[in-house]
Amino acid sequence: MKKHENRAHALLSASGASRWMGCPPSARLEENFKDSTSDFAAEGTLAHEWAEAKLRLRLSIISVDEYREVLKSVRMHRLHTEEMEEHVEKYVDFVWAEYQAVKESGGVLLIEQKLDLTEYIPDGFGTGDATIVADKKLRIIDLKYGKGVRVDADDNAQLKLYGLGAYLENELSYDIKSVVLTIVQPRLSHISEFEISVKDLLDWAENEVKPKAKLAYAGEGKKTAGSHCKWCKAKAQCRELADYSTALLKVDFEEPDLLTDEEVLVVYNKIPTMLDWAKAVQDWVFDEALKGKKWDGYKLVAGISRRKWLDDEKVKTELIKKEFELKVITETKLLGITKIEKLVGKKAFIPLLGDLVIKPEGAPTLVKNSDKRRELNRSEDMKKEFNDNE
Repeated sequence: MKKHENRAHALLSASGASRWMGCPPSARLEENFKDSTSDFAAEGTLAHEWAEAKLRLRLSIISVDEYREVLKSVRMHRLHTEEMEEHVEKYVDFVWAEYQAVKESGGVLLIEQKLDLTEYIPDGFGTGDATIVADKKLRIIDLKYGKGVRVDADDNAQLKLYGLGAYLENELSYDIKSVVLTIVQPRLSHISEFEISVKDLLDWAENEVKPKAKLAYAGEGKKTAGSHCKWCKAKAQCRELADYSTALLKVDFEEPDLLTDEEVLVVYNKIPTMLDWAKAVQDWVFDEALKGKKWDGYKLVAGISRRKWLDDEKVKTELIKKEFELKVITETKLLGITKIEKLVGKKAFIPLLGDLVIKPEGAPTLVKNSDKRRELNRSEDMKKEFNDNE
């Protein structure tokens, strides 16, 4: 298996489709910037490699010994956690169940399939996490390991391009009528699906993807700022995004004192992009300073430092010598649910501790109406809570 971080990336990648389709010139602009790395990205890469190995083992593509080598490498990685094992297994089980549903009728499961998109995108290709091909329906299943941003499959450009590539690869072998796009985001217990007919998918590819890909490849087209700028490598220095983000400060609202609801929403809708842009500028200025750049009016200084033990065990030894009891100088707490479940065993966990586990409703979050989660009715919920407490 090829390491995920060592795989080639297309200029017009499927993963960046929302960006280069939203702002075609950004693709060439990003070539002036190096790829950034983060623990979040590395963590996602590790989870994807593990999931790939688990599925290949189930399909008997790799041997048990080969899987053990991958497992050893994963567990030695500094970002490996027991929680990761649980979440990766959720994704693998979901993919496997979907595959089993069509296996008997001739369906096949393809793992990390390279998808050719050159018919619509110059030098275009992508790699699908899991592709299930069968008559009538083709399914793309994408693992999103992050938990910071909830990702939905609805009209998702990245997944539609994966579906397009998989359809083109398999259209002669299967009678495919529609493509089901699925995102599995196990750390948020989130599964999102979107189905599109092959006809609509091909229309989108011809009328939307093809012309924008041509512009993007040439570095042409209109610069356009928006939510698609979030992952752009050029965003900290992009004048278009700066103008877009600061334009709110120049809005001449009609009423002198209080904003109307409509005006408040104008502000509110721009906040995520504004904050993201401001953070990008802040990070870029700081990173350049670390590299030695002198910014007019600013200097690098040491931040606030907190004391820490050089060696915890030696501290314990010295305190115990002075007759301090261990229970006085240390703190203990019950292990988390995931660790206890693994210790007890999944089968025994529910009978033994099921009644002692609760999953409180998450804190209220304001989202777009397109979000599929149930809307909270605060007045009704408060009435119910009041009645339950009587």
